[in-house]
Amino acid sequence: MVKVRFAPSPTGYLHVGNTRTALMNYLFARKEGGIFILRIEDTDLERSDALYDASIMEDLKWLDIVWDEGPYRQSERTAIYRAYAETLLEKGLAYKCFCSRERLEDMRRFSQEKGIPPRYDGTCRDLSKEGAENMEEAGRPHVVRFKSFRKAICFRDQIHGDMTFPEDHVDDFIILKQELTPSYNFAVTVDDMLMNITHVVRGADHLSNTPKQIMLFQAFDEAPPQYAHHSLLTGDDQKPLSKRHGATQVREFREIGILSKALVNYIGIMGRKTKKEYMDETELINTFSFESLSASDSLFDMEKLFWFNREYIRKIPIDALLAELDLTSEYEEKVTLLRENVKTLAEIREYLDIFDGVEITEESISFLSGIKEPGKMADIAQGFLEDPDLSFEQIAKAFQEATGLPKRDVFMVLRILSTGRRFGPPLKEVFPLIGKENIVKRISCLRKNLLLS
Repeated sequence: MVKVRFAPSPTGYLHVGNTRTALMNYLFARKEGGIFILRIEDTDLERSDALYDASIMEDLKWLDIVWDEGPYRQSERTAIYRAYAETLLEKGLAYKCFCSRERLEDMRRFSQEKGIPPRYDGTCRDLSKEGAENMEEAGRPHVVRFKSFRKAICFRDQIHGDMTFPEDHVDDFIILKQELTPSYNFAVTVDDMLMNITHVVRGADHLSNTPKQIMLFQAFDEAPPQYAHHSLLTGDDQKPLSKRHGATQVREFREIGILSKALVNYIGIMGRKTKKEYMDETELINTFSFESLSASDSLFDMEKLFWFNREYIRKIPIDALLAELDLTSEYEEKVTLLRENVKTLAEIREYLDIFDGVEITEESISFLSGIKEPGKMADIAQGFLEDPDLSFEQIAKAFQEATGLPKRDVFMVLRILSTGRRFGPPLKEVFPLIGKENIVKRISCLRKNLLLS
């Protein structure tokens, strides 16, 4: 049976890149009738935070990415990692390293100056058992290192194809730190082995870790899982997606009014060859395959996400949309009208002020101030706008005849006086739903601002 895992580190809020990893694992597990595990990799005690732990799970639930097992937390499994490290020590496949931090830092600095990757030189690799015991008895701090096989590692990646790493790629890396907590690669391997993970689906930035993990599987006489390293996300400048590109965290998308299904749909087709783009969860599951995924980095296009969101806002049942907005059924007519011209829930909330508010935006007042005799124009418009027997078309025609304003300015003045803003949904459609008392109050607001200016 297929068994996959999503293994975030609780060192920050859930990023859209990590969300893509979670979704791929979820879709693959559902398509294969497998098991999807949530595993929290919190061995970095300094940076891990319970706040982020809880936030990650909250965001996954909001996205409806539901796990079958877990959450497992590596911080609660330290004894297991120590036991498996002891097994490697007993088999002669690991050793205790007593090199000081200063010596290791000197080695790292030397490698940097030479322009080569930092590597441990194996000083303690052949230290005798007696020598190691003497140092340990003397209270010398130590780490535990894996004794690298010093051989090439080959494997087939489900997305990138055949991969080969040379024999010098893996040095004698640390598996237990000085405080006897596991390193990332060691904890990951032990967990994948004990949890019977069949496929590891993760970002391409983890490709270089794979040879280390495969070696550890071999050291434990276990077959490694299959690996699939998906492409990474970039901004429009082709650089890795980050804060400088705008919203990148799931919680930020929620705050600006992106629907969860829209975000899942966009992430679910990103970097994939699909016959169509608009797909519900069932279609995303049924069409998912590693063959459909491109190995090239994928552009995260915010405008494309807005397009998906606009489509979902238009198409979801109105009662579901009202629930997303936390509004009662009395807003149904207004929201039904507004949904056709917005790209986020935040815009709907903002435009509801057209019906309930009485203020006029500063840019609107600035525009009206540039028109000849704006106060007089407002008085003329008010007379027409208050007439309950006139349609919007009749008001616009009468106002133009009375003022001689160009048609473009006529509609802009009426829009501002009716809605309080220069831009928004079609005025002809929203006008019948705006209370006359609100319009009168907006015109009063305008007069006050014109006097102040």
